[in-house]
Amino acid sequence: MAFQPPFGARSKEKDGVVTIALSGELDMATAPILTDNLAPFEGNGVSTIVLDLQDLTFIDSSGLLAFLEARRRAMSNGHRLVMSGASSAAQRLFELTETQFLLDEQVIPDGLVRFFRDWVRRTDRTIG
Repeated sequence: MAFQPPFGARSKEKDGVVTIALSGELDMATAPILTDNLAPFEGNGVSTIVLDLQDLTFIDSSGLLAFLEARRRAMSNGHRLVMSGASSAAQRLFELTETQFLLDEQVIPDGLVRFFRDWVRRTDRTIG
């Protein structure tokens, strides 16, 4: 069995900007950890949350959904959510799933969050 790096999220705040450096695998088991790490900053008046993806080694559909929902919350709360440092593999995933707008702060297309939420639910039932 190959070693799987644990998921990690380290945050630092300076001048109204929070940077959260993600590492390891963002999947069905760890996406709630990302959401929990975002929660304290989403309503506290920060202007920008930067997600540093440089050390993220894997993202599945649950991870994409977590990013989409975080972007939606950012838009609702009036702060920016910026993603930086995506590997070429992660960039390709965003392209294939037509979610590359997450990397350049575009508006989320209507229905996309709903599509991923439904897909994750169907997958959960298949696995579970």
